[in-house]
Order: sequence, then structure tokens, then C-alpha cells
Amino acid sequence: MTGFPISRRNRRDILGFFKGSPLFSGAGLVSIFAQRLSASGELPAELIGAPSEAINIFDFRAVAKVALIGSLLFVIDGAFQGSILAQEEETTRFVPVVGELQRPSFRLRDLEGGSHSVSEWDGRVVLIDFWASWCIPCRKEMPAFNELRAKYLGQGFEVIGIAADKVENIERFLSEIKVDFPILFGDVFEVMGIAADYGNSYGGLPFNAFIDREGNIRYVQKPGEVTFEEAEEILKRLL
Repeated sequence: MTGFPISRRNRRDILGFFKGSPLFSGAGLVSIFAQRLSASGELPAELIGAPSEAINIFDFRAVAKVALIGSLLFVIDGAFQGSILAQEEETTRFVPVVGELQRPSFRLRDLEGGSHSVSEWDGRVVLIDFWASWCIPCRKEMPAFNELRAKYLGQGFEVIGIAADKVENIERFLSEIKVDFPILFGDVFEVMGIAADYGNSYGGLPFNAFIDREGNIRYVQKPGEVTFEEAEEILKRLL
């Protein structure tokens, strides 16, 4: 991951970066899971941190706490899933997947209440964008994906946004950020589970995966924000 400039002026950006990083996102999942265990009486409540969607980003002790937990997820999950990735032909932001890895099926709702299967987009090159309203890098990527879709939609390309978030948060986000592509959503555990099935070895957001016309996962994102040029470089290989 590239260096991040540190100054008083961009303290908020630094915190936002960590909030969208694998350490924070993975730790947020652990925290939510811990809360569920606590509700069942199996874990002391005082050991639990706030979930990612509720945490105060200026609470440095809380951020440090979840970062420690997230770092463990980073190592364990990365060691497990890293074996499916090839090292050749990788780019600044994407790594190719070894062999033919058929994309897992899933079904999620849209904001109008409809239910959609990923198979609806079979036969196209698809960029699946896993995101959340609280993820600052996710917010910065959206205009690039709109531009990419507008340029290549006629060539059999589509972007699918999958939000790990609540409806009200998604609607508020979309009122601020214009999105032209389909948006599906689910709860954090469901969506992050799907993201893991699609090769999210670092457990964070944003995470993007390119699917070819035959339904194979071809490229998965490294940690960090994707630019238009980085996504277009991969798309041109698959069209």
C-alpha cells in the first residue's frame, strides 16, 4: 500500500483511510460477531468494540483496538486465500486469478425490493464493486466506475454495486453520489461473505472483482482505491 501523507490538515482523511482499510473492516466484522456472541451470553460485553458503522472515527483507542484484531484477520485470511492468486500479469491495483474459477452464485435485493441473481449478467464482462456508505475510498471510486460503464456499456460491460449496509445509509449515500449502475445490498455478514467467496483475501472495503463473459473470476483488487485508468487496463484485456 502506498504511503499516506500525515499532517493536521488531513487527519480526517487518515482516519477515513483506516476506516476503509482491511484492518478496520475486518475488525468491524469481528466486533459485530462478538456483539452477537455477547447477546447470547457467551462473551463478556466489555470485551467488545463498536461495529464499524457506529464507531466514532476520532476515538483513537477504539480504532487501535479494532486494528489489532483486524491485523490477525489480515494474516490468517490472506494466507488461506492467497493461494488462488497468480503473480504474473498483475497491475498496480489488480491481481489475476489462477486458472478458471467460476464465480459463486448469489441473490440479493435492490432498493426497490426486487431480488436479483448474479446470473442475470452472464455473457457480459462484469465489475462487481463491494462497498459501504462509511467507506471513504468506496465513495471516491464511484465516479470512475460511472465513467467506465458509460464508455464500455455498449461493448458488453456492466458494473454491479453490492453494498454491505442498511437501506437508509445506502439511500443517503446515493443522494450525494450519482451512481448509474445497478445497486444490490445485504447485511454486513452476508455481503462480506460473498466478497470473500469472490477472492477478498484482505477482508476490507472497497473490494472489486472482474468477471469474464464465461462467468470466471479473472482479476481481484489489491487494497486501495481503484482509479479509472487502473480499472480500464483490466477491462480492455477482457472485452
